[in-house]
Formats: sequence, C-alpha cells, structure tokens
Amino acid sequence: MGFVFLIAVSALAHKGEHHGDQKKEEEPVDASSLEEKLLQKLNEEYVANVKPIFQRSCMNCHSTNVDYPWYHILPGAKQLIDYDVTEAKVHLDMTKDFPFGGHGTPLEDLEAIQSSLEKGTMPPFRYRAMHWSSRIGTDDLGTIQTWIKTGLAELRSLKTK
Repeated sequence: MGFVFLIAVSALAHKGEHHGDQKKEEEPVDASSLEEKLLQKLNEEYVANVKPIFQRSCMNCHSTNVDYPWYHILPGAKQLIDYDVTEAKVHLDMTKDFPFGGHGTPLEDLEAIQSSLEKGTMPPFRYRAMHWSSRIGTDDLGTIQTWIKTGLAELRSLKTK
C-alpha cells in the first residue's frame, strides 16, 4: 500500500511529467557573435562577387591602393586628386574588405552605396570621364545590388532580434 501511495504522490508532484520530458532552457544567443558571423558571410560574398567590380570602379579612391594617373604630378591636378582620395577614404575605405573602414556602420555603408548607385553619383562623373573602364555595367550593377539587398535585410533583421 505504501508503494502505491508513493507512486501516486510522485505522479501528483510532477503533474504527470517526467524529468526527461522537461524542455531545456535555450541558451541566450550572443548578438555580437551573430553579427560577427553575418559580417564574415557578407565579406565572403563581397570578396567572391563584388570586390572585383569595386577594384575597377571604386578602390582607386576608396582604398590605400591608389594607382595615380600620369597627370598626378601636375600642379592643380595633384591637389584635386589628393583631396578627392582623402575625402573618399574618410567616407568609405575599402582597403580591408567588408566591413569597410570610414565613419559609417556596415548597415550605413550598404545604405550609402545603394543610394549612390541609385542616384548614379558613384563613381563621380569627373572620375568616369577620365577612366572609362570605371563605369559600372548593368550586370555588375545587378551583382552589387543583390549583395547589398541581402546584406541590408540580414543586418536589419539582426537589429530587431
């Protein structure tokens, strides 16, 4: 009789649940770790698909790897080019891949690049006039926009978690 009583009390105490049925609490997700993994993934996609386009169209001003034209030695041209390169790197420095250096966050950088591409302000006309190969074609534009769209969606979703 005592054995039956013990089983009944045990069942009531656990409300019919067994210890093995209890759900384990999920460990909190470290937001900085998620962001780091996301940025790494976006950088891998950037290096594979977008960087070659940016090397041709953007990095001559937005990196430390500037290939100065022959006329850089001319007074006036030198100052203008040096100023443009310095300003470009303050806003967006692509020297070390994504996330870029400069004054923006990765999200802000993607938004700024997207806006510049939509408005057609980058590369600037003055640069495109002297460097015809810097123009971004339709296929390349699509590649960049796809990368940006994916990055923006993932970074924004991370901010809401």
